[in-house]
Amino acid sequence: MELNVSPSTLRRDLRELEKHGKITLLHGGGVQLNRKSTELSISAKLDLNKEAKNKIALKACSFIQDGDVIFIDPSSTTLQMIPYLVNRNITVITNGIYHINQLASHQIPCIMIGGNIKQSTSSCIGPLAESELKTLNFNKSFIGANGFSIKAGITNHDINENTIKRIAIEKSKDTYFLLDSSKYNQVTMIKVASLTEGAIITEKNIPDLNDYSNIIIA
Repeated sequence: MELNVSPSTLRRDLRELEKHGKITLLHGGGVQLNRKSTELSISAKLDLNKEAKNKIALKACSFIQDGDVIFIDPSSTTLQMIPYLVNRNITVITNGIYHINQLASHQIPCIMIGGNIKQSTSSCIGPLAESELKTLNFNKSFIGANGFSIKAGITNHDINENTIKRIAIEKSKDTYFLLDSSKYNQVTMIKVASLTEGAIITEKNIPDLNDYSNIIIA
């Protein structure tokens, strides 16, 4: 089948697809389709969409008020919030190991939720974490996820992490989902929440979501 496009146009389109994580360009001219069936480690996620995540994190912190007790889950985007929390009169609760280390090093008042350690995301999950989290209440929670779409809602890879997210949402007065635009129309295994269950902070306008009043552009 002929596509009737110039080589320069094809190369440009392929580079754009690679930029958005849809394909990987191989040496020698090959193309590999990227399938997001497995979850990346948090260290790998930290290198993705850094500028977008930083903008989202900064915007998220603008909703925090003095005296707040907040929950931040162990996502790579919520991790970017921590430098902006220095010298704030708040308490931060997290089940993220990366996160608690950063919070402690910045001398931010914090509480660690313990439990079974999930190595890939450096998070604490399982019955102990769930039981402990249920005893607490938050003014605000800041939640990451692996994908979001109109049809599937906000989705995540891990059912055990999802349980933690659901408890945090239910125990919070206000919930903010921190989702960069590259995750739009990505669907993973389990639904975390509907698109309207909290505010969604993303870094740029997504035309499909213009009718949703809870979308916040960083």
